[in-house]
Amino acid sequence: MFQSAFRYFIFLIILLHVQPAAAQPGPADNKPWLKDYQEHRQYGNVFVVKKITVKCEKYETWLVDQQGKKLTPAFKDIGDFADGLAEFVAMEGDPNAGQHGFIDMSGKVIVPPVYVSTDRFRNGKTWVIYRAGKQFGLSYIDTKGNTIYKMPIQYFKNDFLISKAEVRHLCGKDTREDVLWGKGRDFYILNFNFSPFIEKEIKSSKYIYHFSYQGKFGIIDKNMILKVPVALDDIDPTYEFSGQGMERVKYGDKFGYLNVFTGDMVTPFEYTDTRKPTNGLFWVKKNNRWGCIDKSGKTRIAFLYDEATGFTKEDRSAVAINGKFGHIDKSGKIRTPLKYDFASYYNNGRSMVRIDDKYGYIDTTGKFIVEPIYDEALPFDKPTTTVERTWLRYKLDLKGNEEFNGFSYKLNAVFILIGLLIFIRINSFFFDRFRKARAAKAAKKGTRV
Repeated sequence: MFQSAFRYFIFLIILLHVQPAAAQPGPADNKPWLKDYQEHRQYGNVFVVKKITVKCEKYETWLVDQQGKKLTPAFKDIGDFADGLAEFVAMEGDPNAGQHGFIDMSGKVIVPPVYVSTDRFRNGKTWVIYRAGKQFGLSYIDTKGNTIYKMPIQYFKNDFLISKAEVRHLCGKDTREDVLWGKGRDFYILNFNFSPFIEKEIKSSKYIYHFSYQGKFGIIDKNMILKVPVALDDIDPTYEFSGQGMERVKYGDKFGYLNVFTGDMVTPFEYTDTRKPTNGLFWVKKNNRWGCIDKSGKTRIAFLYDEATGFTKEDRSAVAINGKFGHIDKSGKIRTPLKYDFASYYNNGRSMVRIDDKYGYIDTTGKFIVEPIYDEALPFDKPTTTVERTWLRYKLDLKGNEEFNGFSYKLNAVFILIGLLIFIRINSFFFDRFRKARAAKAAKKGTRV
């Protein structure tokens, strides 16, 4: 399905999203040690406590037990627990200062602090953002820190650059952060949070779900895993140019393909043009040459051809190199030599070919069924076709039998032109006679006066 994404101010939506209601601030009357801290939240038998020296600038956070015993070293911040884990941010001085990880309720580090940004766990998974060369990348991990899915960020080399990113968080809440990219008045992000209504629609989709934001498109699956970031310039959810389980998508001025069932990228964005797939193969153009890939993205026919048509039921495609046309089969084997000035696709077992400005028809073996004697011709899209020679038009059947069908369009045009000239000549003749008669009548009238 395709959904036009809601407009919203991303920074506030991301940072102010509703947190789980497990925290229990409560009074500190029976926990006198809580008075040593400016903030605290209770999760069962443990507390997250924070000591603030300078608001929004200098603060420390710990996980402690009911007696106030510290279960962790000082962290910059600790978020809310969900699925038994809480996000934390490493303190200054730590080798991973400012990075994000996860601890359990005993204070044990389950996911090391190696991520630039993340969020609480939902249904056993969460997203994480990390440095990937010149870009920020995004993956999904489980509660043990294992990677569930790694977004192929390398395909989107012009976006999500570290040099153009801003990492922001709420005052004193380092676990309420996100990575933003400004474009004009809009912000773009790697991760997306959806409203409950949209989330329900996504989960009910049959396969992948297309959505848009500010003219860009993203792909998410029914498990709420963002498979393709909001960076695509065009998609093809109606499969006008797609098929065989692959959808054509566009990034910048290049095309690539993704799996319509999973949303996984199958090919990089490296094609300047494509054909709708036929017989399991996709004609794609790279470096000004056409070649074929299959639904796994594997090259099946080398990128050799200047022109190419889709494969027909005859297992033939018309191809051209340096202005000479012929035919190949799905294995790439040449079945009719590339020697014609033009060759059409096969249909009804026939291909129209041109040699020295004359058209004829060959069968799948390359044998001429109709010699090249016609001035104009059309392919056999039906069991009969139309041809012209010596200004006459014929209906031609698959065996080469002719049936007169009128004059050629060119000859008809000549007849029309001749008729028009005759009409102009006759009209001019009568107009001259009328003009002369009128002049004579006027002269006669003047003589009487």
